[in-house]
Amino acid sequence: MLPHRNASLWAVAASYGLSSMGDQMAVVSLTLRFHDQGRSGAMIAALVVAGVIPVVVVGPLAGPLVDRVDGRRLIVTVAALQALAATGTAVVEDAVTTIGLLVLLGAGTALASPALQLLVPRLTGDGHTARGYARLEAFRTGGNVAGPALAGLLVAATDERVALLVDAATFAVVAAVFLFLPVPGGRGPSGGRDAGWAAQVRRGVGVLVGDRLLRTAIAALACAIVFTAVLGVARVFFVRDDLHASDAGYGWLVTAHTTGMLLSSLLLAPRIPLSRQPRVLVGAGILMGVALFTSARVPVFPVVLVAFVLTGVANSLQGLAIRNLVHDRVPPEVRGRAFASSGAVLNGANLVGTALGGPAAGLLGGAGALQLAGAGTLLATLAAAPALVRRPDPGTAAGGARPAGTNVVEATDER
Repeated sequence: MLPHRNASLWAVAASYGLSSMGDQMAVVSLTLRFHDQGRSGAMIAALVVAGVIPVVVVGPLAGPLVDRVDGRRLIVTVAALQALAATGTAVVEDAVTTIGLLVLLGAGTALASPALQLLVPRLTGDGHTARGYARLEAFRTGGNVAGPALAGLLVAATDERVALLVDAATFAVVAAVFLFLPVPGGRGPSGGRDAGWAAQVRRGVGVLVGDRLLRTAIAALACAIVFTAVLGVARVFFVRDDLHASDAGYGWLVTAHTTGMLLSSLLLAPRIPLSRQPRVLVGAGILMGVALFTSARVPVFPVVLVAFVLTGVANSLQGLAIRNLVHDRVPPEVRGRAFASSGAVLNGANLVGTALGGPAAGLLGGAGALQLAGAGTLLATLAAAPALVRRPDPGTAAGGARPAGTNVVEATDER
């Protein structure tokens, strides 16, 4: 990787991590605000999902814009608008207006996220895309770790407005980074721009459905995520009722999962050749299922701590495998739409699993819900394994993607 490209990637990844930190600070701060205002549980749930729903709904519909507009300019514009919306959350007290502003922030993410994925090859060169995606993921995970803790400190020392203004500042930093650093932008090839918007949206979906490997990989991971996402709700019941751990123990276990994600994105994911990503997806799904099931069956704190680290490792490998496969097998002119559509499917699966987590924990208890999550994840992965581990066929997506593996990332050390 060229030195100036490497420096640009570090700057972009750092700003991305800072923005993720701000997002977590906003969720924690607004949750505390809603609780202190006496808002209902339904209103707090709406707060939590407000930023995700646009990624599921708006992302695929707006995907053609990502493929048609200069990536750097799009990110600068979206980040500047998100800074204004985030500032609004600090000023406005009305719950409905606040949720509306979070929907706007989520809509911005639905555009900025796939645009950022498109920029990674320009930042790293095609030979190092896996390293680029892994570095972004590492900083995002680090931001997710730091955000809640910093929000708690700021809210305790001042009030939630300060934390929300910090969130707004992080969007301004992102805009400045892409505005002033030599980050390459550019538009994709012009194919499909003469078609109607609806046709362009359909191609974003069709390019994934038309490729056997991508179709299987995304469907398998989405099914697994429906079960895995139960963890987010059932975890607290398991830790307190079955493991009988303290509040500090619960914090350690939540941190263990995030630590696994961070270690994976820093140490493992950058070194996996692109040709092995389908097998990595299978292995990570099996690891996730076994770790969840084992933690529920052996409720001993050290065992659960290690198991939760492994769930984090698996989580990171799964997400990065899909990202690398989409990059490799989708034609450049439709890649933005493919990232938006795949992200919508996976985020939608996460919402469904989270919604099922409460009833599952209520009916089965924390340990039973985790066993269900582990078994379901394992079965969904094993069902797709034969199709994923066979020798990959050439890209068959609409538009004619190049053969898989032609952009293999070697596991060489970066200098």
